[in-house]
Amino acid sequence: MTKTDEILLSRIKQDDYSSFNLLFFKHYASLCSFVTTIVADSTNAEDIVQDLFIKLWSDRKKIVVYKNTKHYLFRAAKNSALNFLRTEKNRKKAINRLEDADFPQETEDLAQEDFLQKLENCIDQLPERSKEVLLLSRFEKLKHKEIAERLDISIKTIKNQLWKSLKYLKSCLEVKSAF
Repeated sequence: MTKTDEILLSRIKQDDYSSFNLLFFKHYASLCSFVTTIVADSTNAEDIVQDLFIKLWSDRKKIVVYKNTKHYLFRAAKNSALNFLRTEKNRKKAINRLEDADFPQETEDLAQEDFLQKLENCIDQLPERSKEVLLLSRFEKLKHKEIAERLDISIKTIKNQLWKSLKYLKSCLEVKSAF
């Protein structure tokens, strides 16, 4: 004599795990086939059906079946598959929106901010006159002749200080970037 689904379900409600296994193996393949027709992917279908049976076991005390157990399982599988498709569709829409969004490139902004902070620290370590020459040349965009007149030093001294300052900044930034 074979056990009907209703008997199996009533035993499952009484924590009979062997009845749960019988119900699982009796309907697993047909439920997977059914769900595959909805989601068009056998792997996702298997996951959906397995989740359905996990939920059946965890909610076994609360389950109320109005028609028959097979009908209940197929209806639950269909609803789970539709929920999966809805969630998957929303997930894909969200991913597409994120890809299409024009976000500020935060990582580049942070990297630039970090670099500028390191550069400022290195500039602060220069001797006062070298720092002054560098700032006038690179940040105020003054020509060597204009700097020479403003600071009352020779163009050769300016070139020499700039060369030393830039060489120091390069080595300083390389050291700071290593950390």
